[in-house]
Parts: sequence; C-alpha cells; structure tokens
Amino acid sequence: MTITRHQLHRAVINAEKLGNTRDASTIRDMAKSLKKWGKFTPRQAEFALVLIERNSNEKVKAADGVQAAHAKGWELPEYREWILFLARFFSKSQQTAYIHHIQNRRVAANFIITSNIGGSCPPWKHCERLLTSKLSARLRKIYDHPPIYPLGELVAIRASEFTHWEMKQGHHERMGFITEIEPTHVDTVGTYNKTKGGTKTYRVMFPTGERTLRENQIKLVSRKNHNKE
Repeated sequence: MTITRHQLHRAVINAEKLGNTRDASTIRDMAKSLKKWGKFTPRQAEFALVLIERNSNEKVKAADGVQAAHAKGWELPEYREWILFLARFFSKSQQTAYIHHIQNRRVAANFIITSNIGGSCPPWKHCERLLTSKLSARLRKIYDHPPIYPLGELVAIRASEFTHWEMKQGHHERMGFITEIEPTHVDTVGTYNKTKGGTKTYRVMFPTGERTLRENQIKLVSRKNHNKE
C-alpha cells in the first residue's frame, strides 16, 4: 500500500478538528519520516493507514453532525443545566475516593463553565467526557431529586457524622434551623437514599454558629425533641 504526504497532511487537519492531538502529533512525525526516507516499511504503512482512517473526512462530517445536534440541545435549559451541574461538580470536587477520575475531567469541566459564562456552546467532546463518567448515573439521581427538607425546618446532624468523643460531649444533640437551601453546588457524589436524600447542601444555623451541610448529613428533629426545644 502507498501512503502519500497529502494523505498525511489531510489526516493531521482532521485529527486537529476531532481533538485527536496525539494522533496529529504522530502523523506529523510520520510525514517527516516519509519526506526523509521516501517510503514507509510495510508495518509503518499499516499503522499510518489506521491513523488516516481514524481521522478521515467521514469522521469529521459525523463529528460536525454531533456537534450541531449538541449546539441545538444546548439552547434547551433542561439539557444545558444538567451538563452544567456535572461541570460544577467536576470543577470543584475534592472527593478522595474518586480524585483521579475527577481530576482527569477537571479541564473539560472548567472549559464548559467558561464557555457558558461567555455565552457560547462548549464543544461536545468536553460535555461527552462528563456525561460518560462512571459517576454520572449517581449524580443524575441527586440532580433529579429536589431537596427533601424545607426552609426553616429544625434539624440535627446525624450521629454517624460524629466521633465517639464528640458523642460523649453531646454534640449530636444540638439542633439548628435551615436558613438556606442549596447555598453551594454539589461537590460530593453518593448513592441517593429516599430517606436520607442525597448530597445537595443546606445552610443550618446552630446556637454555636452557621454550618453548610450535605442533605445526607442531617435529619429532622423528632416532635419529642422539638417540644423540648
């Protein structure tokens, strides 16, 4: 098989359009090699053909079609807000259990947020990276469920959030009123529970001061304790 420099040049352009930066760099190096030596070995030619096919005109046309559909969808609030929810999570989360997975998507998340602030539609490739995350399904459940506690409700922090020493000090008995619902964006992923809720946040005023807590960290105060208060 014969590979020409024109084919390689076209493949570089397509690779850059598709965001395949590693392919583009490899193809450039192969083009330099072809110019120097005049031909490829059979194995080099086979590899070059794989890269050319992966970055073909047809692939660019297909990607353009996906981007066009994505841009149209971006105009719909229900589509846009879900992606922004994901972007805000991946942009700020420091959850240690998934930190490498999160950090690998932080650039894409920040690009999406910046594009939205600038009033433009972010590239599909960045949105796809977040939508296909292994955390996406659990985050979707958190996103879809509204906050379970109303403003002004009397709540306490769940006992599971305290150390043994804190329990002995009676910290778990402190109660506070919800003063704000969703004061911050979700930055923790967890399995949604119909009783405990998810990881949306609340600002709670305790006698000792105000705290921002996740939904699954607090609970309603029982009527008996409410009357004691």
